[in-house]
Amino acid sequence: MEVTIMAKSKRSLLLEAASTIIVEQGISHLTLDEVAARAGVSKGGLLYHFASKDELIKGLNEETIREFRELLQQELEETGSYTKSYLLATLRQLEGCGRYNASSSMLAAIATNMEMILLWDEDYQRFRTEMVKEGLSFEAGMIIRLVADGFLYSKLFNSDPLSQEEGRRVVQLLLDFIDKEKDK
Repeated sequence: MEVTIMAKSKRSLLLEAASTIIVEQGISHLTLDEVAARAGVSKGGLLYHFASKDELIKGLNEETIREFRELLQQELEETGSYTKSYLLATLRQLEGCGRYNASSSMLAAIATNMEMILLWDEDYQRFRTEMVKEGLSFEAGMIIRLVADGFLYSKLFNSDPLSQEEGRRVVQLLLDFIDKEKDK
């Protein structure tokens, strides 16, 4: 039992190291040697968990998605609205509420193997289903999802990211918008 816990923690260390390297140094510095060194693990130890750089990036995306789903569930318990929870969980992840950086995992996927972006499609499809169940029009739901994506991509590409106060005001406007659209 103890071996499993240790293996999981080393795996987590490796994923956190990969995410940190991407954020701090850029995707071009993401090498297996650099990740192993940053995590304090031998290269053989890294290869035990991830046979290739693609497997490492896939693992990073899978963990980021798992973490997003946990944040979404926490928000859902608070708000009772999947649409609101999706928006709030996206922002919480961007603010660093989890161990993994959504921007770094997506950037790694885009830069190395675009097919890994498909890992996120299940969540996009669920969003479509849930927004309709909540009584939002397709158009209103897509506004929310695309703005949430915009927050992510703005941070990902460091393209005019909003200050915390600006982000808070935009989110409040969107939360009010969701309530109004449900009432229609």
